[in-house]
Amino acid sequence: MATSATALVQTGPRAVEFQEIPLPKLEAGAALLRVEANGICASDLDAFAGHGGGMDPSYKEQYPRINGHEIVGVIEELGPPSADRAGLKVGDRVAVNPWLACGSCPGCRRGDPQFCTGMDFRPSCYGFIPTWVGPSLWGGYSTHVYIHPRTILYPFPQEIDPLDAALWNPLSNGIQWAVLDAGVRLGSRVAILGSGQRGLASVAAAKAAGAGLVVSTGLTSDRHKLDMALRLGADAVFDVQTSDFVSEARALTGGQGFDVVIDTTPGAEQPVLDGIDILRTGGTFASAGIKGHTLGRFPIDLITVKGIRMIGVLGSSHQAMQMAADLVISRTLPLGELRTHVFGFDEFPRALEVLEGKIPEEQAINVVVTPTFTESSSA
Repeated sequence: MATSATALVQTGPRAVEFQEIPLPKLEAGAALLRVEANGICASDLDAFAGHGGGMDPSYKEQYPRINGHEIVGVIEELGPPSADRAGLKVGDRVAVNPWLACGSCPGCRRGDPQFCTGMDFRPSCYGFIPTWVGPSLWGGYSTHVYIHPRTILYPFPQEIDPLDAALWNPLSNGIQWAVLDAGVRLGSRVAILGSGQRGLASVAAAKAAGAGLVVSTGLTSDRHKLDMALRLGADAVFDVQTSDFVSEARALTGGQGFDVVIDTTPGAEQPVLDGIDILRTGGTFASAGIKGHTLGRFPIDLITVKGIRMIGVLGSSHQAMQMAADLVISRTLPLGELRTHVFGFDEFPRALEVLEGKIPEEQAINVVVTPTFTESSSA
């Protein structure tokens, strides 16, 4: 058995190197996971640039760090028996809830571990915990990950491909944002702004909840993503660069407006303005896309006179993650079609470029990194 893990460690903004990190001795309830797959999301792009996890770029103690929080793997070793791990055995395939939770703070008592404030270190999320917090193996871009006794795991049958299982994380965001937070239900009219993997996951979640009308938006370069939105159940899609989105979208509702708008677009201000415009009186606007700046044209009066409920949505609760795992296992949605690329983790910088759209001909949606030293490939 190996005595160390090979990890891709970020040592500073856009700086990574491979390091050998000793495997830890396990306490009761802890486990050692052999990583099989780790999905990449937009927060990994931010982390690589040096300001992930909501941390100030000047905060140097965030390094060194092993990134990667959408972790799927196989249990390779278990610590002494624990009631919390009853039934878990070596060889089980599991997904890792990235949020480490104390279990007793207000966020944890609500069932929202992503808002936990009771752990000894912050942020208490896999992929963002520095290696100086023992035992260092806190990220998915490694051959092994340490499973803390308080980590929640989601078992997957052996017949579920680990690459498919890795889609559980973005799908859980769609369920959390659209259904649990924004309240999409049977017959809801829903507009999802942005067609990245979490926007597409929101489409799937809204349709699974029984939404009556779901529309999705993207740029001209997102045509492959808009086509995927249709396959996941969207009733209409809009290229916002070539269509009069606001007028055409409102027409689909008979002029009534949408019950729910979910903005997943990063950086852009216009989707916020459009989303508030197309909402019905008393509708809900869910903000998921990080903008990185203040919005100078924010229409506060329109929020007031339309009685709009505006909420910020972040991460996923345990309930959403369990629902997402169950949905992946059910195989009722063509989720595997979301995965466009698989890279060995020696190709991590290129994987980020592909996800970010810097290589347009690659037409990426879901990009997965595996702890292998291989050339990049399309899934």
